[in-house]
Amino acid sequence: MATERQAEANRRNAAKSTGPTTMAGKQRARANAYRHGFAAVLTAAARKEIDDLASKFAGDTTDPMVLQLARTAAHADFILARAKLMRIAWIQRTYALGARKDLSQEEYMSVMRAWIRSDGDAPPRLPEHTMPPPGPERLTEAIKRALPELAKLERYEARAAARRNRAFRELARCRERYG
Repeated sequence: MATERQAEANRRNAAKSTGPTTMAGKQRARANAYRHGFAAVLTAAARKEIDDLASKFAGDTTDPMVLQLARTAAHADFILARAKLMRIAWIQRTYALGARKDLSQEEYMSVMRAWIRSDGDAPPRLPEHTMPPPGPERLTEAIKRALPELAKLERYEARAAARRNRAFRELARCRERYG
């Protein structure tokens, strides 16, 4: 049991941890779940694809527990496929543009101001200008530049794979129990 002194310290710390207070901070926090699109509402076509895959996983059973586990596995498998496509798209975009994303207005203006300060001697060094010519070296550089985004994606993939594998193990147990 916490002492009165510890309880008071907890109350003081809790008062400091109230989350974002400005409207901009709240908007940013609201968008956290949608950063990579994995929490986005699924389209009718995506739901149908998941349902079709779930029915393949479940077989001809009508057991609600098996159907739910199959749907969980199918949804996780769908997310893994989406993550794979996203990984490929980020590398392709970086290969083409030299950056994971377009430069923000602020980043672009910073590059242009540096160019102006140099009295126009050195041309602006935008990301695409620093990429090697097309070939294996450019692909290697594109992957290197895309790594920060790819590392973030790894977390989503690991969770989806764990969810899918857990659902498959439970499906196997259900089939063993109920034949």
